[in-house]
Amino acid sequence: MSTLSEAAAPSAATGSPPVPLPAPWADPDAAFFADQLARSDYARNLGDTLRALYGGRPRSLIDIGAGSGLLGQAVIARGGRWCAIEPNAHMRGRLAGLAEARPDLSIEIRDAVWQELAPSDPAVPADLVLCANIPGPIGQARALHARTRPLGRMLAWIVPAQAGPRSWCLSGFLPAHLHGEDITPGDRLALDELGGDLAPDTVHLVPWTFRAVFPDRAAARAHMLDHLGRRGHAVDNLEARLDRHLDLALVEGGDGVIAEAPKLSAVFLWHD
Repeated sequence: MSTLSEAAAPSAATGSPPVPLPAPWADPDAAFFADQLARSDYARNLGDTLRALYGGRPRSLIDIGAGSGLLGQAVIARGGRWCAIEPNAHMRGRLAGLAEARPDLSIEIRDAVWQELAPSDPAVPADLVLCANIPGPIGQARALHARTRPLGRMLAWIVPAQAGPRSWCLSGFLPAHLHGEDITPGDRLALDELGGDLAPDTVHLVPWTFRAVFPDRAAARAHMLDHLGRRGHAVDNLEARLDRHLDLALVEGGDGVIAEAPKLSAVFLWHD
């Protein structure tokens, strides 16, 4: 649940050059993502797949990029030990609320990033190590694998696999002339980086839909203009072209207007 900054940490475990440390999302972005992801079928679809691949629910979980705990909660067994790694303060607050609501779980919440984990960590080895919604698989795949594979008996990465944009959660709601992004599937980039020697044992594709509800059209328009303004992609007559798209693509719902972006996630799995 983070974006990359220019800060770096040495990769002592691998002997490789320093790799960038992630800068957590701003709280409003994190809150929007968590609220809307909870409306989506992400946790259900990915949770079902992860439990099937594991063969049940793991008793111990290292959850890197845990966010609000939506996916981890869908995976871990009752009474399990859950080490939630999350650099965003807003998300850690949500995890703390979840910990209070789930006294059956032993939840350790850490303000950390994957670069700081090591095989000597007290939470190691876990039954399952989960890396979801973190930037490492695209651009730092080999370093991420070296750091995370020793932490558990099974390692799962969730990697964007749609032939479409992936910079922000609703970029796929927009046509290419508005988002202006590379649409190469992220799983292809990650697999190319990993190479044959570090390739996952299995890859499973899971479709889902990011569903966002806004109180009205004006709120949806303002949200998208804000994000498009951050992208640095110049578009002639941006507002008029966005208005035309919103007229066509927004759907009226009981709570306001709905914007949906189709997603496809690849589950990379390594196991003993």
